[in-house]
Amino acid sequence: MDIRREAEEGTSELIRLRRYFHQHPERSWHEVDTQKKIEEFLAGEGIPFHEACRTGVIADIAGKSSGDKILGIRADIDALPVTEETGLPFASENSGTMHACGHDVHIAVLLETAKLLNRHRDELKVRVRLLFQPAEEFIEDSGAAHMRELPEVREISRLIGLHIGSAIPCGQAYLGEGPIMASADTFDIDIQGKGGHGAHPEECIDPIPAGVRICEGVNRFLARVKSPISPAVISITSFQAGNTSNVIPDSAHLSGTTRSGDPALRDQFEDVLKTIGAAAALETGTTVRVDYHYGCPVTINDPAAVATGRRAAEEVFGKENVIKIPFLTIGEDFSKYPNEKAFLWLGGGYRDKDKVFPQHSPHYLADEAALPLGVRYFLTYVREYQDEVEKQE
Repeated sequence: MDIRREAEEGTSELIRLRRYFHQHPERSWHEVDTQKKIEEFLAGEGIPFHEACRTGVIADIAGKSSGDKILGIRADIDALPVTEETGLPFASENSGTMHACGHDVHIAVLLETAKLLNRHRDELKVRVRLLFQPAEEFIEDSGAAHMRELPEVREISRLIGLHIGSAIPCGQAYLGEGPIMASADTFDIDIQGKGGHGAHPEECIDPIPAGVRICEGVNRFLARVKSPISPAVISITSFQAGNTSNVIPDSAHLSGTTRSGDPALRDQFEDVLKTIGAAAALETGTTVRVDYHYGCPVTINDPAAVATGRRAAEEVFGKENVIKIPFLTIGEDFSKYPNEKAFLWLGGGYRDKDKVFPQHSPHYLADEAALPLGVRYFLTYVREYQDEVEKQE
């Protein structure tokens, strides 16, 4: 297979696919039409598949020379509850829903990869298993937590994936070894007090000062207890209490997220929040309940999988364009898969800074010139991996 030529020849189809999915986004666990479109494409190419985890799809590609080793390639397929403000001619037609994280790109890249691999399947020395995974954005109950339990996923020898990133210029890529992205958990804190007239706080148990104490306690922990060399975030992103100016409310509610690059530190966050909550309750006379919701663990790239990926990435992007970036405190449920794995960040940012917006922004844009590079990376990884397998045998 002439990887570069065939990937570039498929660019028009790649862009059409990406724009279709961008125009028809669906939220986590509701990717019904997305699933159908993926299945239509695979069926049209004669690629066997089956549905998995409600709205996901798993497909297999193997030829007459494929051995027992299975290389998995995963793409996430869900969109976000974001109202698009890009003004693109193919902007979202589903009100309040947008592919603001680039999963439309991931679907298109994996479908085009599937097509080319299938057309050259008799050249394959390994089996390739494609995972179109739902609900990556649903932190508390994400798709990977379900897919990882399937026998056909557990038997995958090695799993790879990629994520397009607007902060990395198109033509560059990042593939680090070890921890590359943070854990991502969420929490809810309920504070119960005793409401009453704002003119008589002495007759009330005000939940608002308790919430303030919790915010202060979180900041104190991050500044004075946690090691400054270990990346960690505790963000209280919502503080709700009361709805008028002359009534002390009965209750308050806080919610937020935690992030860490250290699995051991991540394991401390629940106890830290409960300790801070108990101290605030004791000081203010309120009752505080902390509910901690475990989401994505730290994303850790395995050395052997990364070594293969680096050879592939350096061929596709050029050694000088396989860059290093700081540790990312965003989370990825790719981390939940127990397989040996490697996850690459594909540069999708424009050189024009006026077109660069962060993931999850209603203005988010992706440079479509990155799409064939993603296909080339996957195809080259397959070739490099099967060469390794042959040498081992």
